[in-house]
Amino acid sequence: MNIYVQMASFNLIETEQLVLRPFSMSDDKDMFAYASQADNLVYVFPAHKDIAETRLAIALLFMKAPLGKWAIENKSDQKMIGTLTFVKIDEKQRTAEIGYVLNQDYWGKGLMTEAVRTLTDISLTAFGLNYVDIVVDSENLGSIKVAEKAGFRIADSYKALSPYTKVLRNFRRYRKGKHE
Repeated sequence: MNIYVQMASFNLIETEQLVLRPFSMSDDKDMFAYASQADNLVYVFPAHKDIAETRLAIALLFMKAPLGKWAIENKSDQKMIGTLTFVKIDEKQRTAEIGYVLNQDYWGKGLMTEAVRTLTDISLTAFGLNYVDIVVDSENLGSIKVAEKAGFRIADSYKALSPYTKVLRNFRRYRKGKHE
């Protein structure tokens, strides 16, 4: 079974509170609402300066090659509140790394845990992955909580340059496998 064929079959995923769906240019205002807030993005990417930068990010990062990239829509208000993506996929080893961002207005409600848990379960079953990783900055307590609540266990810790800031940081790799 090909991972990309399976991802294409799951381009729309519904959970109790969320819809994980393909991106649309109409997500620009919702994304800019959090992508322009530096305190929402401390561990991910620099804040967007204007809506044009957000539209470019949507087009290049999410729509150009859409498989493995989901916009997170909150069912209760139908707003796009974040992103959930496969940062890395290794077809040969059948592994992937998940990355995510959530609008801080929705933090602390279990929404990202729900999204990560759902995608991980589908990845380990329908996609046939052997394991899924989440790599977080060791100071990113919110992402650490998401990983742990979604059933991930710490696999290792290491120092590396942040892919966004190019500053040497401490990272933790969390992992969840098929048989955990």
